[in-house]
Amino acid sequence: MMNETIAALFVLFGVTVLALAYVLRPLWEDRSRGEAPARPALQAQYERVLGMLRDLETDWRTGKIPDEDYHELRRRYLEEGAALLRALQEEGEKETIDWKARVEAAVQARRAQLRRKGP
Repeated sequence: MMNETIAALFVLFGVTVLALAYVLRPLWEDRSRGEAPARPALQAQYERVLGMLRDLETDWRTGKIPDEDYHELRRRYLEEGAALLRALQEEGEKETIDWKARVEAAVQARRAQLRRKGP
């Protein structure tokens, strides 16, 4: 009876540890990727800012937002959108550079392979 209880506690502990590892894994992976958000996340943020700008424009045109607030919010949203667009372009340049490096490495590897085979 005592051995069964201890075995059940070990099994329960093991299942709990596995469940926690499964649930917390995305948090560990995000930190290991570095500080820069991934391209899809940047794209989603950029689209969110564009939507906010459209909504702001609509609210201002319908008189829901005073001119002073509209101009300040518009300036903030435009700055945020510009920063996100720059980050997207930088992320795209990184991907392009990485892609070019991969292609170049593959070409060099193929040339070396052909040289070893001979004519």
